[in-house]
Amino acid sequence: METITHNELYNGLINGAREVMNNRIFLNDINVFPVADGDTGSNLFSTMHSIVHHSELRDDTKTTVETIADSAIIGARGNSGLIFAQYFQGFSEGITSEKVITIENFATALKQGMEYAYRAVEHPVEGTMLTTMTVFYEALSKELGSHEAFDKLLESASEKVESAVEHTTEQLKVLKKSSVVDSGAKGFAYFVKGFLEGIRGHVIAEDDSESFESIPAISEDDHQIGDYRYCTEALIEHNESSEDLKSLISDIGDSVVEVKGKSKTRLHIHTNDPAEMFDRLSSHGKIIEQKVDDMVRQYDRIHHRKYKTVIVTDSIADLPEEIIDDAQVHVVHVSLLVGDETYIDKLTITNEKLFDVAKNKGIHPTSSQPTTRSVEDAFRYLLTYYDNVVVLSVAKALSGTYNVFSKAAEKFADTNKNIHVIDTKQNSVAEGLIVWQAIENLKAGKSVDEILSVAEQSISQSKILVKINTLDNMIASGRLSVRAGGIAKKIGLKPIVSLDETGDGEVFKIAFNPKTALKKILKHVKSVNESKGIKHYAVTYVDDPKLGQEFAEQLTGIVGKEPVYITKTSGVIANGAGVGAVAVAYITE
Repeated sequence: METITHNELYNGLINGAREVMNNRIFLNDINVFPVADGDTGSNLFSTMHSIVHHSELRDDTKTTVETIADSAIIGARGNSGLIFAQYFQGFSEGITSEKVITIENFATALKQGMEYAYRAVEHPVEGTMLTTMTVFYEALSKELGSHEAFDKLLESASEKVESAVEHTTEQLKVLKKSSVVDSGAKGFAYFVKGFLEGIRGHVIAEDDSESFESIPAISEDDHQIGDYRYCTEALIEHNESSEDLKSLISDIGDSVVEVKGKSKTRLHIHTNDPAEMFDRLSSHGKIIEQKVDDMVRQYDRIHHRKYKTVIVTDSIADLPEEIIDDAQVHVVHVSLLVGDETYIDKLTITNEKLFDVAKNKGIHPTSSQPTTRSVEDAFRYLLTYYDNVVVLSVAKALSGTYNVFSKAAEKFADTNKNIHVIDTKQNSVAEGLIVWQAIENLKAGKSVDEILSVAEQSISQSKILVKINTLDNMIASGRLSVRAGGIAKKIGLKPIVSLDETGDGEVFKIAFNPKTALKKILKHVKSVNESKGIKHYAVTYVDDPKLGQEFAEQLTGIVGKEPVYITKTSGVIANGAGVGAVAVAYITE
């Protein structure tokens, strides 16, 4: 075997991808660099899954490998996935179109792949996947004149890659501290191993068992997340002259990686401000995909898990981040759509920016519920760490999110996995307040049944009142017709919006100026507190924290205690309530 055909090359690459996929759990378990968030295997799985299921065997070598590179960019996730995708991009540009590939052709393409991979990273680090890519190329290039068979050269090079993987433990202090090899480097070694098997005609099934290698114990106190919280990625559609985007965002984070294909670029960064990243990128091409992973919550769930039960909610529930962090709540984020652009609620766009984008485009934003598949994946992930999952959802009368949660939970009904889904019949701060109460019960050591029972009882005892400052958003969203809205605006109508007992929207009271609306809310709260007693209450605002604070102070004087929290609304709520809106939610005794 002095040469291989483009068919054999394709089969080898697919085989290598499957070998990586089948070892994702082991790669997750040894992942400590650059962040010990346990997702290198999952990120590489996403990249390789895209290759296996979306690439195609074409008429010649180059166009075939180009489909692999394109598929890799689309599916790439995390540092390791993006570096691998750029490796394939360089390989595709270095390979020739001939249907028969010599070892010289192959080595030339590997060199270009290696160089592309290094260029993708803002600050390349040795002892990682980059090192093993270099070792693989150098091992082959040194033996080009040996006249050994193609597969024999690959076998020798594979052994050198494995040796290089073992050496990574000594190259990086963080790896040595945990006595593990670099997970990205090991992922590349799995790929080379699978590739060699494929060249030899040994097909690896995608559902092969996971790795049988022993998994070292990584001390929970060995590592820290670092300075940045969110692993953030953008997939951008660009033209041929697209510039290097790494420098555009390098000042707001680290671990910057850029993968550039013919028509698409995927950009990765660890940052504390995902919204700022997407704001900067918005004028440099069409953003067709956004991803944000919370590394703090991933890390805490793996290394500092507090409870055997996890509370899940959606991003429409308005609750301060510090409360969510402390209780390790899992938040499923809905999407915000402005024309053909999609944003992740509470992560990749602020309420203020949402209003600006909508105004500039002349389009009223809409929201989109999560997909059933994404929620199934979230449940599957959570059930590897928790015995019980308690889901508190936005009112099903307002959103299909509840139905998505319920449908996803059905997938686990026959597996003895305990997933409980509750329709809170609320949204915004009222939904958040019910979640907060469930958190308090979880912290108090209450059983799952007790948490569920109290939540169900609180739903009928809760109420939200929203003071609207402008009717424009209600008209744009269709909640008020243009005709009725125009009349209401002309006479200065300022409705107080609430939800009825089924969770559907209603106009609670009508006022003719903001001050009167505020007085009516305060009067109602006072009456409820005197007749029933307000057990808990919380306040939210759309865009003006000062308004929220002033509202909370007035309520404190009436209720006799401060709200359990004050927080900013989700973009979904902001989109319906508009600029200057504030709201209060309460649960009675």
